[in-house]
Amino acid sequence: MIDISFEAPADPPVLIATARLRHPLARVWTAYTEPLFFQQWWAPHGYTNRRAGADLEVGGGWRVVQQDPEGNAFAFYGRYERIEPRSLLAFTFVSELFPDVTTWMRIDMADTAMGTMVVTSHRFPDDYHRRGYMNLGGVERTREPLEKLDALLRTMA
Repeated sequence: MIDISFEAPADPPVLIATARLRHPLARVWTAYTEPLFFQQWWAPHGYTNRRAGADLEVGGGWRVVQQDPEGNAFAFYGRYERIEPRSLLAFTFVSELFPDVTTWMRIDMADTAMGTMVVTSHRFPDDYHRRGYMNLGGVERTREPLEKLDALLRTMA
């Protein structure tokens, strides 16, 4: 079972999700960094990822092509800005639906007595864009992939 909490502080314009996973850090890191694995979980319920790719190095790109329940396909993409193995991923995040809006993701991971804590900070250019994301179901769109991640991690040896 996964334990997830959310914060949306007034400043800076960020949505923070803290997930406590009962899985080892090495397995969680692999699920976040190997396209074969993140293609399986990084989408809200009802959505699938048709393709996923990543060049896991600073300056390297990543891209996911997702399909919604109606069959519409669209991509998310960005560049890695900082990588600390089994500890930190920081990258830009752009949706081709809103190509003029760049947001930033920071994912911190740490071993805990019960498994791994993952803190995902999604920073927006301003509060207007954060409110827009939240109004489009941002909390659910963050929670649901983490639930899928937890299910995938249970199958990984």
